[in-house]
Amino acid sequence: MPDGTNKMVLIVEDDVDYRNSLSSYLSAHGLDVAVAEDGGQAMEKLLFHMPGLVILDLMLPKVPGLEVLKRIREYPEASVAEIPVVVLSNFSEPEKIEEAKRFNCASYLIKSQNNNEEILAVVQEKLFKGETPPNYGIMDFTKE
Repeated sequence: MPDGTNKMVLIVEDDVDYRNSLSSYLSAHGLDVAVAEDGGQAMEKLLFHMPGLVILDLMLPKVPGLEVLKRIREYPEASVAEIPVVVLSNFSEPEKIEEAKRFNCASYLIKSQNNNEEILAVVQEKLFKGETPPNYGIMDFTKE
């Protein structure tokens, strides 16, 4: 939820290997993760889990990602309409990026230009807004 109480991330991604890899990585770094495999499931999962952030692919079966983003932004309840959405897509065309920005995406990441670590950094920045994110699975021996 936009008030920062829910730290769950909903990943909407149809590529099962990519979805599983990103989900495992985010989970290993202390985030609760839910997944939707297509645009048709996206709103159902979003309304069920009320995540703090959505990672959304644009090229999805059933309902395209931009339509999902539009539905989120036009949802009558602010608690849904204001959920931050990070678009994660292979589309790098300026028109697609501008269209996503028109629907108020929090960030637009190009898959081929961002690894899981970089995606995690953006997710933590948007989700935790100045709070210290969880550090599960990371052992830092430099701090004593």
